[in-house]
Amino acid sequence: RIVDPAYRSARAMLEGCLLAMDKASAMAWLDQHHITCDVIALSIFVATFYRNWLWRLVCIGLSYVSLLLVPGASSIPSGCFALVAAAIFAVPPLRFFEYFKDQPEKGCVFVTGADSGMGEATVLHLSTRPYDVVYAGCFVEATFESLKAKVKAVGGDPSKVVPVKLDVTNDASVSAAAATVKADIAKRQPECGLIAIINCAGMGFNGPAEYFPIEMYQRQMDVNFLGYVRVVQQLMPLVREAVAKQGSRRGRCIFIGTGGGILSPAPPLLTAYMASKWAIEAFCRSMRVEMQLREIPVDCCMVNPGFVKPTMLVSEGLKLNAKMWSMCAKILGSNKAQEEYGALLDKFIEYSGEQPGTHVSEVAKTMAVVLKAGRPLSSYKVGPDSKAAPIVGSLPVTVSEWIIKKSMFNKLGAV
Repeated sequence: RIVDPAYRSARAMLEGCLLAMDKASAMAWLDQHHITCDVIALSIFVATFYRNWLWRLVCIGLSYVSLLLVPGASSIPSGCFALVAAAIFAVPPLRFFEYFKDQPEKGCVFVTGADSGMGEATVLHLSTRPYDVVYAGCFVEATFESLKAKVKAVGGDPSKVVPVKLDVTNDASVSAAAATVKADIAKRQPECGLIAIINCAGMGFNGPAEYFPIEMYQRQMDVNFLGYVRVVQQLMPLVREAVAKQGSRRGRCIFIGTGGGILSPAPPLLTAYMASKWAIEAFCRSMRVEMQLREIPVDCCMVNPGFVKPTMLVSEGLKLNAKMWSMCAKILGSNKAQEEYGALLDKFIEYSGEQPGTHVSEVAKTMAVVLKAGRPLSSYKVGPDSKAAPIVGSLPVTVSEWIIKKSMFNKLGAV
């Protein structure tokens, strides 16, 4: 037997179901089915090590197989197994070890892309939490005052929200923003310093791969990938300094990805966008292990939302599409690109508009969860479409491609 509170609790739950029986009958039943009870209790206990819903489903499957294959165990009625499955899926993660205990909500946080969308929502939400300072990296200075007003409207503390001018594609701008944060921390003298970098700045280009302008590929990577790298490299010295302080907490580097992460299928017309998002996935994963090997208490994580609304991606995306077609026509000397792919892009835009999407506030709440977690997951999926994406991406290629083409464009093309 495993002597552990979670195991004992699971065993007690099963035994409690027998209270209606007399003691002799209950003990006889337990003697006859103790292997079955042990398999179920052990399955629930193992599930406490996993916070990912997909692995919880795997635990349910293994529990069912174990009841069929383990010598001495026996299958149980489907209704009873449904209760067991619900217990495996819902049992809270282990909290008995220091490793899993929540981090205190203290220190300073830097958020990029705070002009609108996910970045703005994150700043607003964190302004209501106990963090000392939330630095809001804004591309447009005109949003400084409006952001403060929105913070006040949601019940946050405007005095601890500090807007910072930031262009993630410009080395000098990022360096100046880091200097501003460093000087402000030195002035305020918070207990922990800068404990987190949250990268929300982003944009999305659409267009056909064979005609898509190289200049736009470069711009896409400069914002969604190199922009994140610039910010992290400039601010990491402050994060390392903060987490090294006595009585501080673990640090975070958080990056916005897309869909189901690297397991997502790659939709057509999104070569530039998906390339930039998968690039930052690789950066995050590699840096995460580097921090572990160097024993630096900074956790790197991806937050992968599906369709998120409201954001500027749709309205701004239409303007970028017009610019993309114009550049293609200039390069090709004709409207060939739009004539061949215009209908497909229109269909994709229509599909995107029809999706209900997940509200940006859900992304902000997830950011707070990542900051507070004792040991955060490597990736957090936000929205039902984001959770479904890695499942679709893990299917045989022909199947996942069929799903993409049929759901987004309602046509299969040549196969």
